Amino acid sequence: MSVVTLQESRSSSERYRAAFDARWPAPDALVELRRAALERFVAAGFPTPRQEEWKYTNLRRLEARTFAPAMSAAVAVGGWIANAGTRIVLVNGHWMPALSSIEAQLPGMTLLTLKQWSAHDPAAVASFTAQTSRARPGALEDLNLAFFEDGVVLDLAANATPDQPIYIVHQWSDGSTQVMSNPRVVVRAGTNSRCVVIEHFVGANAGECFTNAVCEIEVAAGASVEHYRIQQESVRSFHIGHVNVRLQRDARYASHDIALGASLARVNLSTTLQAPGAHVALNGLIAPLGTQHLDAHTSIDHAAPHTTSDENYRGIASERGRGVFNGKVIVRPGAQKTDARQSSRNLLLNAGAEIDTKPELEIYADDVKCSHGATTGQLDAAALFYLRSRGLDEAAARALLIRAFAESIVTSMSLPAVRTYLEQLLEERYKVIS
Repeated sequence: MSVVTLQESRSSSERYRAAFDARWPAPDALVELRRAALERFVAAGFPTPRQEEWKYTNLRRLEARTFAPAMSAAVAVGGWIANAGTRIVLVNGHWMPALSSIEAQLPGMTLLTLKQWSAHDPAAVASFTAQTSRARPGALEDLNLAFFEDGVVLDLAANATPDQPIYIVHQWSDGSTQVMSNPRVVVRAGTNSRCVVIEHFVGANAGECFTNAVCEIEVAAGASVEHYRIQQESVRSFHIGHVNVRLQRDARYASHDIALGASLARVNLSTTLQAPGAHVALNGLIAPLGTQHLDAHTSIDHAAPHTTSDENYRGIASERGRGVFNGKVIVRPGAQKTDARQSSRNLLLNAGAEIDTKPELEIYADDVKCSHGATTGQLDAAALFYLRSRGLDEAAARALLIRAFAESIVTSMSLPAVRTYLEQLLEERYKVIS
């Protein structure tokens, strides 16, 4: 496979200048922030396999296309998670109030869209976005900052505990093609607050689209955020996701990352435990089939002593699908008494399927407990024979074993509505029996 040179990558990124100038002609504080991000993106270019972080994922197919900013469009309601909570729908990256169910603001909670806010005070949005963005964003995060049209801001005051999840639907409209969406979600959980956020990326009938999503989460002392991320976009589309999480003392963050859709998809999930007592739990499932390429990159940065993390990712690859898991755990100098566990287990259902798994530990402290492990194999022939000897045909026996393999990820979900929805998806995908 050929490798894109840095010069070629920059040339490809240059094509977005015209789209930027057409979309943001009027100068204001927000446009200045956008243009600075665009210049960084053009200077860096698209990531290439020559960069270690992108060794297993080549974006050449994505680079070869130039996507225009998507416009809002009507969509039919369907395929969403029933009874999932307060719903906010972004169609092609734009808020659709008619499909959303935002009710009166609950005590201690502020929930609004970026487009609403920027229409009234772009300078405030520019300041807020600059504060909540990563200090050193990647090139595709800069592309998001340059072109984001809308998004969601959830602010929780100290001790706030909303009684239902916040359900954010990222929906592509039918017929969309050669367009991109750059949604931006910000969650700030105040001291001792609690919340559940669901991000659902859908668009089964959409054409060749590009989703480039950013989610910034700040978890204050004693707060807890549970984050579901379910990606089931069109198998012709491209999907890049960035989730950046920062935790303070005794804070909790739990992630459920499910990748089922898109032709080429990657999620970069970065967490930083910045104070003692912080805990991170990352659970994920990547399930490529056909010719899908699904990539999960995670980073858990133990930047303070007495912090803990638990990571469990599973991959199921079938047909000619390719999966990638790269999980890095960093223990900084002085981060003593760190307890970090990491597991990557993978299942290949066909001879042509492939999963590249690369768990990593970087430890710069000596009083720690850290472990990692990775396995890749096929369905257990003995277990398959046992089930068939009990009257199941081969297809049903294989489906039952696949379901059992994914069970630890499904059962980690505390929300019954999401758990039931995922079980149904897996049943349809692998013809799992009841």
